[in-house]
Amino acid sequence: MKQTQRLHQPSLAQKGMAEERTQPLPTLRALAFQLFLAKHELSVRDVARAARVRLLVVWNITRDLPISHQQAEMVRAGLYVLTGASYRGGITLHPEQMAPEATPQHGLSGGR
Repeated sequence: MKQTQRLHQPSLAQKGMAEERTQPLPTLRALAFQLFLAKHELSVRDVARAARVRLLVVWNITRDLPISHQQAEMVRAGLYVLTGASYRGGITLHPEQMAPEATPQHGLSGGR
């Protein structure tokens, strides 16, 4: 008796699931910030206005996307103004940019 091997072919449902793009899970930092907003009944717009930053900056925090150190400080100050409570959760910052090294400028000194 010969046994034939059937190749397992995925069903249409399995193909659809494999091709479907999934949303990434929120990080703890993003969840903590969203919880802080919910606890104090704040919207992203409220925070952006109080912090005097663009709405996208606050939206980035809710998605754990990096913002500048200055923007993070402005958002923390805005949250304090709105709630009277310091936000102690983490905010993802852009990596520190290295300061450009001083380069000698030849030929610009005029006298000789």
